[in-house]
Amino acid sequence: MIIDALGMLRYDGSSPDLGTATEDGSVTLTRDGTTGKVVIMINKTGKNGIPIVVVTDDDTGTSTDRTLTVTIEAADELAFDTTQEVVATFPVVTHGASATLMVRRVHTQKKYLRSVITLANSNGTMAVDFMVFIGTGLMNT
Repeated sequence: MIIDALGMLRYDGSSPDLGTATEDGSVTLTRDGTTGKVVIMINKTGKNGIPIVVVTDDDTGTSTDRTLTVTIEAADELAFDTTQEVVATFPVVTHGASATLMVRRVHTQKKYLRSVITLANSNGTMAVDFMVFIGTGLMNT
């Protein structure tokens, strides 16, 4: 699988752990230095869509009940304020989870994509690094 830096929705920030709060999606084409999140302009997907890949490492946090869910949103506006829609939802990651790799194929006629990570429950932290990207090597599979 090819990992192209231009297709990274979330990666390479100085603090990639999620911690204790839901991470709102980006609203800029400039990568956030802390989380590594960014909006990617795709214009639209072809008839086969595009694969989105989520990779996490082992959770080393202190939680006994937290869960998190990664969703992919698409929109016609960079601000994601009126036209956004969820185009993919990944399986829930639970506290203490081992490293995971998940793939979902996305179909959309919208112009922009971003990732949103929603944290649920309130006990402790989840220390999970995330990489969310377009699986360019999986495009024709």
